Amino acid sequence: MIDTGVRKKIGKIEFGILSPTEIRKMSATKVITADTYDDDGFPISMGLMDPRLGVIEPGLKCKTCGLRAGKDGCPGHFGHIDLAMPVIHVGFVKEIRDCLRTTCRNCGRILLPDERLEYYRKLREKYVREGRDTSLILKAIINECKNVDKCPRCGREVGRIELDKPTTFRENGKKLTPSEVREWLEKIPDEDLPLLDINPKAARPEWMVLTVLPVPPVTVRPSVTLETGERSEDDLTHKLVDVIRINQRLQENRDAGAPQLIVEDLWELLQYHVTTYL
Repeated sequence: MIDTGVRKKIGKIEFGILSPTEIRKMSATKVITADTYDDDGFPISMGLMDPRLGVIEPGLKCKTCGLRAGKDGCPGHFGHIDLAMPVIHVGFVKEIRDCLRTTCRNCGRILLPDERLEYYRKLREKYVREGRDTSLILKAIINECKNVDKCPRCGREVGRIELDKPTTFRENGKKLTPSEVREWLEKIPDEDLPLLDINPKAARPEWMVLTVLPVPPVTVRPSVTLETGERSEDDLTHKLVDVIRINQRLQENRDAGAPQLIVEDLWELLQYHVTTYL
């Protein structure tokens, strides 16, 4: 039999960042409880083993797609956790640091005059045409911004940005909360993003600070039944249990008007558990 199918060559692959809206849209259910199974051994609704997240037990039907577990059956479905307060995505700390070091906290624009921005835009267009590495332009912009004392547009003084690994940012020695970092990144206009090596069609810088956490399908983190008959959960599930419990405590304390120190401690603990999960 002759294969008459049209073959195509892949030209390129582009990577982006999921927005909070996209994470919620692809989610089969919101996960709000750290409990997994009830006393009868059935998955708890809106828990980490909710049947809408996929099925692994032979013969069971998925409540999202209706397919059964198996090789050609249900692939599994993502859920999501709404975080009580934003946290830094540890995988993007370098990109966040670059954004903070090159933009104004007040107006969000790159800390260079218009003529320099225009120069770098034309240079970037040339690099793209020639297939050269555009990250070199970002490095040049970062180096030039190091010598800027005031924003050329709004006049705000430029602070010194430092990163205390893994996820703590400071401006002139003062700690920036993830909320403050996110508010700063939200101000950066789309027109400046290509110079920061970010494609505005695929990502926004504030999406690097998480407000919603995707929960992977059950098929990615299946339970294992031991010889004793007891269930053993996957490491990812155990870590997500930690995230949900701290997230609930943070939400409850914040809503109850707990002292700021307690809220900040729980916030840091949430950041820790999300970081070690990722």
